[in-house]
Amino acid sequence: SIFLPFDQLGLVIVDEEHEYSFKQYDPAPRYHARNAVFKLAKIHGSAILLGSGTPSLESKLNTDNQVFKLVELNKRYKGLMLPEIQCADLKTAVKRKEMQGIFSPMLLNEIKEVIENKEQVILFQNRRGYAPKWLCETCGWKTMCTRCDVSLTYHKQDRSMHCHYCGYKQQAPVRCGACGSAEMKLMGFGTEKIEEEIATHLGNEVRVQRMDWDTTRSKQAYHKIIESFENREIDILVGTQMVSKGLDFDHVSLVGILNADDMLYYPDFRAFERSYQLMAQVSGRAGRKKKRGKVIIQSYQPDHWIIQKVMAHDYEGMYRQELAERKHFQYPPFYRMIKLTVMHKDKDKVDKASDVLLGLLKEKMGTRILGPEYPSIPRIRNSYLKIIVMKFEKIASPKKVKEFLLDQLAQLKTDKQLRSVRVKIDVDPM
Repeated sequence: SIFLPFDQLGLVIVDEEHEYSFKQYDPAPRYHARNAVFKLAKIHGSAILLGSGTPSLESKLNTDNQVFKLVELNKRYKGLMLPEIQCADLKTAVKRKEMQGIFSPMLLNEIKEVIENKEQVILFQNRRGYAPKWLCETCGWKTMCTRCDVSLTYHKQDRSMHCHYCGYKQQAPVRCGACGSAEMKLMGFGTEKIEEEIATHLGNEVRVQRMDWDTTRSKQAYHKIIESFENREIDILVGTQMVSKGLDFDHVSLVGILNADDMLYYPDFRAFERSYQLMAQVSGRAGRKKKRGKVIIQSYQPDHWIIQKVMAHDYEGMYRQELAERKHFQYPPFYRMIKLTVMHKDKDKVDKASDVLLGLLKEKMGTRILGPEYPSIPRIRNSYLKIIVMKFEKIASPKKVKEFLLDQLAQLKTDKQLRSVRVKIDVDPM
């Protein structure tokens, strides 16, 4: 919407300004819509309102530095109480053999009680499909994408294996592709498996609906699911991040976060901030109207400081601790970053080009350069990837940094063997 031909623009509202989906990272042009709004407002002389229950560290720091004016809403609408948040210790439940499939006894008992009281439940798992891996118990072989270095996700609905990066699809194997063993085991769980487990433990009379990319891709599907849930035609809504965004239902008294550890241990310096935001946002769906809601987080690390901050509704505590670590290790919002992704179908060329580029950049940038490193998925769509990260002080001139970087990339291209190598530039990556 920021690219519409406005004439008399007076106010721009960015709701849920912390959302990292505002960042356009592929394909180019790569920009952050929240940041682009400031340029738009400057052109039109308009005001800007950023709204969030869990502001990004960048925006919160701007309020501390008096760059933004801060307006705080410390009470819920009509004085409703914040939900009670508890954590189910999966490590203890597994050790005592109390787990019932993917559910801890604490969460399953609460779900049963809520259903008996004719109220509704939201279950959050940020992974679609049935299971992310199909593993051979004999030799450890797993089904892999032919174009990406990632295991295929099993979708039970059509008994197929999908790559969620390039779209590759194949039928689920009957036997191991390496040793021929029939001892194949599904590892992990997604929204499809949660749906199945609910039927196993609660019976088919409980009405369950998934809300993920697979169930909402058709026209109007998203709105139909929301309408059905609002009309109480659904008892349990199982979903990915979609269920955390701005939904307001009268009869949701319980929210379950099935695997908090997946979010906490994602290889990214923003992982703790995002984990807090996601858990806090989805927790806010509970008890919106008539009575105090309850949230149960399932984790193998119930004492993790982020989970403790979520349980205490302590955004300020999370903000202060994260900010101190970012400052110490020289990461945003104190430093700016540029991520360079070196890409080619020939792995040797990627290795050579990234080493040459590293040498060129380090001549001037020194220890501000990180890498080159392969990402967690080193090959996507048959192209090998290697990452180099540039960090530079916020007081540095972006224009001069850009000129320096483009000069080094031009120098890289003077090598005839490396001319076909692509370098993707992402400023302020998310």
